[in-house]
Amino acid sequence: MRARAIYLLKAAARRALWAPYDLLHRHERRARLIPPRGLSFVGGGDFEQTGQEFLGHFTELGGLRPDDDVLDVGCGIGRMAIPLTGHLQGGSYAGFDVGREMVRWCSRHITPRHPEFEFSWAPVYNRKYNPFGDLSAAEFRFPYPDASFDFAFATSLFTHLVHDEAQHYLEETARVLRPGGTCFLTFFLLTAEAEREMAAGRAAFRFEHEIDGAATTDPRIPEEAVAYRLEEALAMLGNAGLDVRDPIHFGGWANAAGAPSFQDILTAKRG
Repeated sequence: MRARAIYLLKAAARRALWAPYDLLHRHERRARLIPPRGLSFVGGGDFEQTGQEFLGHFTELGGLRPDDDVLDVGCGIGRMAIPLTGHLQGGSYAGFDVGREMVRWCSRHITPRHPEFEFSWAPVYNRKYNPFGDLSAAEFRFPYPDASFDFAFATSLFTHLVHDEAQHYLEETARVLRPGGTCFLTFFLLTAEAEREMAAGRAAFRFEHEIDGAATTDPRIPEEAVAYRLEEALAMLGNAGLDVRDPIHFGGWANAAGAPSFQDILTAKRG
């Protein structure tokens, strides 16, 4: 009950904080398919720029094609879906998330303009993002048949899942991918280089608290930020039947040279 109360208070405070801005810019937002800031529980950075950045990563690093059937695992309020509306031609999009209000906004504003884009709410419990859920992420079955998609992605999702949850989500991702399908995933990966940056105080996060198979910045709320040792992440993908493709693109959070993005990026194929 305490987690629910805290969630509701934070949600109400966020809506109140951004209400004047959202009211002032409501016509511009509607024209450009930009959600209200008061509902947008996503990470930092510009909403549109981040979506366009990842569209480039999906195509250049992941090989996304315009006619692919695409799954967005943890779609949020459409930050990745909206730029895909201008890219997918002949393909389709499905996304799900634990945030009911975010999914509702996407269904009301994106789907009417782009009927091939569908959004679903997942009643999965997460202390930070959905304290009202009644299912564990470790037991949730993605609401799609086997071998439904050519391309699946999860951005800033595995950075909030503990080990058993992450392993299950990888297995479900593999299940719904067609043979030869691609998944594009972001993580916080612990390597020797990342450990040195953390020790020197130069990394964006310090994953100092060990939890089962992973590490977190806050043992009270592990879902706040979760990191996996590179070897463990590769083992989890292998156990799910996903073949990781080189190169691994290490992220700017730990000052990796030439980082294409803030988080680390892994791409893999279903065998």
